[in-house]
Amino acid sequence: MSEDDLRSRILDALSRRGSLSFEELIAELRWSGDLRVLRRVLASMIREGVIVRKPDYSKRKMVYSVGGEI
Repeated sequence: MSEDDLRSRILDALSRRGSLSFEELIAELRWSGDLRVLRRVLASMIREGVIVRKPDYSKRKMVYSVGGEI
């Protein structure tokens, strides 16, 4: 899978489900590949402002959501 395909699948999952932790995102994407690739794509999307990473105190985890949602 190319990084562009992965980016679109991440955006689709976050748009449908809202905020997801890293583990929930792995399950939603049914990811079985190398986690370093997924982490690299997430990091680039955060730097670009496409998605945001914020704390979810009820889950006690960091969650990802589409940029601009607070």
